[in-house]
Amino acid sequence: MQRIHLPACPAGRRADVALARTHAHHPTTWLVPAAAALLLLTSATSSRAELRCPIELQQNVCAEATGSCPAYAPVGPVASDWPNFQFNRQHTGKTTDLGPTCPNEVWTSKVKGKVLSAPVIGGDGTLFIASAKNPVCALNPADGSIYWCDTDNLGRLPDLSSMAIGNGDIVYVGTRDNDFWAIDIPPTSSTVATVDWRQKICTDGDISTSPIISDDGLVYMASNSLGAATIMAMCPGPTRTVKWCVAPLSGGISDVSPALSPAGDVLYLVHSGAFLLALDPETGQQLWEIQLEDRLNGVRVPNYTPVVNPSNGHIYVGLDTGLWEVTPPPSLPGTPTKQLLLPTYATKHERVQSPPALDLAHGTIFVIAARGQKPTFYALALNGTIKWQKDYTMLGHGRARNTPPVVDAAGNVYQVVKKAIHAFSPTGALLWTKPTKTFFATSPIISNGRLYAAVVDGTTYAIGDCP
Repeated sequence: MQRIHLPACPAGRRADVALARTHAHHPTTWLVPAAAALLLLTSATSSRAELRCPIELQQNVCAEATGSCPAYAPVGPVASDWPNFQFNRQHTGKTTDLGPTCPNEVWTSKVKGKVLSAPVIGGDGTLFIASAKNPVCALNPADGSIYWCDTDNLGRLPDLSSMAIGNGDIVYVGTRDNDFWAIDIPPTSSTVATVDWRQKICTDGDISTSPIISDDGLVYMASNSLGAATIMAMCPGPTRTVKWCVAPLSGGISDVSPALSPAGDVLYLVHSGAFLLALDPETGQQLWEIQLEDRLNGVRVPNYTPVVNPSNGHIYVGLDTGLWEVTPPPSLPGTPTKQLLLPTYATKHERVQSPPALDLAHGTIFVIAARGQKPTFYALALNGTIKWQKDYTMLGHGRARNTPPVVDAAGNVYQVVKKAIHAFSPTGALLWTKPTKTFFATSPIISNGRLYAAVVDGTTYAIGDCP
């Protein structure tokens, strides 16, 4: 593993995206003779390569790291009902809001393009959906109407990267064009949002990870980077600045969101589908690493995000063999310990490919595993004992990849499987099931008594307003 702090390179990159946007909205301006068109495209391609991926960044993706950040305020995650993937920076999936006790469909709303990542909620209650080339749409939570669904840049599909909101009013998201975006959230009366900056990963690294934001405003993002992963800490503010960067790791990072310890002094990340890595969140220095499985997994769709217990700091990681519990060392330097809490593969040939959710109030860990298209949803005691479980005969068929459960304030738990949402009480009683026309590629969220869930075709469901 390599960590490099060097002076930053120039950040200019607006010209090439403006050119792309002109082409998208005014294609007739490109109707020029073939030779001239070829010259123009060659020149534009060369310019883009120079601006966005100079040779030094192709050779060393960490060359821009500065080791410090410019002064900026305000910093930290937004105060909202659901500011990032799986609710908080420990990814427990447990909210302080109540969810719906009935499957009442309040509204549906459709945005352009696929939706593959979970929604988030802004500080004013706005619902944000990551989709298409925009790459973010802002919706009115009251009726699903679209406030805005456009930016002054064009990009590619956000894929499985859920957003994070903070550092004032900025939404952060990764996309398949190897870019990490910082987008200023405009007033709801606006039609176009302004992009502050886009951080390019110059080793062809799709950014399918969901970012999180520290209390001091550092934005942690990671990239697959052709199977040799990169993790960066981006500074808050409108100037694109990399504070620290670690690359390459020994294997890829696909879909995995970093997690912070309860005190915010350790950053956790899973890579290669087998290793749990602990870093200093201020410097990127490695604190420790533990291998949980012998078999490495580079498959793109599974999500092995670590989940941190806010009470004792233990880390839960769902992998192919089952659900692991890792106990950090009591002091540094030190060695963590591991325990296979739920061995799903050895018992039923099931793989865990979504992070668990924690409900400490009821002493329950929720996790879904699947053997092919046959899932099982487990409710475990904190010691790993199975409290109750539901199998595919009740849930229906589905691979259970990147679809973690979410839990409301009463302990009711919500799990999507392919084309349905299921709601269970803390004791496992089925509260309701809501079928959908298209399948889920991500998890729902909870806000103010409602559940918001987006399916692949771009449709978002608002469920709630129950009697």
